[in-house]
Amino acid sequence: LEREWVPVLQEMREADRKRVKRYATPQIQTAAAAYQAFWQEKQVVAGGEGDDQGTPLHVLNERIVARFCTRVALDQLIEDLQGDDLSSISIDGITDEEAVNAKRGAIEWVRAFAHYWEPKLKIGPDDDVRRSLGVAPPGHWQRLCNGADADDVTEAMWQELPPLFVYASHDNILQLYSPEALSARLRRVRASVCDELIGDLR
Repeated sequence: LEREWVPVLQEMREADRKRVKRYATPQIQTAAAAYQAFWQEKQVVAGGEGDDQGTPLHVLNERIVARFCTRVALDQLIEDLQGDDLSSISIDGITDEEAVNAKRGAIEWVRAFAHYWEPKLKIGPDDDVRRSLGVAPPGHWQRLCNGADADDVTEAMWQELPPLFVYASHDNILQLYSPEALSARLRRVRASVCDELIGDLR
C-alpha cells in the first residue's frame, strides 16, 4: 500500500501547494484564463518507457485517491472555518459584525457546496458520458454528469460567483471568503490530508 499510494498522495500534495503558492493573492479567474489553462493541461505528455505515471492503473489510483482526499478536505475546511479566530484578523474598514456575518456566510456556502459535490465524488465520473458530451472548457460540463472527479470540484469552486454575503460587506472580505480564496484554502487543507495519510501508510 505504501509503495502504491504514497507517490500518488505526494504528487497531489505538491501540486496543491504549488497552486496555493502561485495564487497566494486570489484573483477572480476569467473564462479565457480557465480555457487556456485547460488546454495547457491537455498538452502535458507522459514520460517514456518505464514511467508508470502515464499508465491507466496509475491514473485510476490518482483519481480515486484525489476524490477521497477532496471529500475529507471539504469536511475539514468547514471545521477550519468554524474555528477561524476573527479577533486576530485586522482589516481596515471591516466591523466585527461584518466579519462574523462573512464567516457565517462562508461556512454555510461551503457546507452547501460540499452537500452538492460529495455525493458526486462518491460516485465518480462517468467517462463514457463525458466523451459523448465532447470537450468543453472547465466549469461547464461537469455538472451534467451524476459523478465527478476531484478536479471538477476544485475547478467548480474556483469559478463560482462570489456569494451575496461577500458583496454585502467590505471589499477586503473577498481576500478571506471569496470562492477563489476558499478554493486555495481547500487545496491547503487537502495537502494536509495527504500528509496525514502518508504518515498513516508509513
